[in-house]
Amino acid sequence: MSRLVILFLFAALVFAVLHLLATAGYLYWYYWWLDMVMHFYGGILLGLGVHALCRLKSVPLVPTFTLVFGVIMFAAISWELFEWTTGLSNPISYTLDTMQDVVLAFGGGLLAHFILSHLYNRKI
Repeated sequence: MSRLVILFLFAALVFAVLHLLATAGYLYWYYWWLDMVMHFYGGILLGLGVHALCRLKSVPLVPTFTLVFGVIMFAAISWELFEWTTGLSNPISYTLDTMQDVVLAFGGGLLAHFILSHLYNRKI
């Protein structure tokens, strides 16, 4: 298993634990900025995940900008729909919060993509 896959798995575990603790302890409601940090971290995790998946020998994909962009778009929109349908969002600020969350996810994911592309000298 490559170091990138191990890094992704560790980062995903840390993300899951942080999210569970933040939800159980109502930390998203106490610290307004924690939601932004987690969306940015989630974006980084998505970019890292695409690169880790593409490094597996059994996956014949190259982590291009288009692939990373599409994965982030699908995940960010899916998560925002989940927040809306489960009532986890504030109807008063939903539009602004959703736009902010999606931008942060794209920022984190594309940052991870560009860094990893540079490190591995891959074509973006």
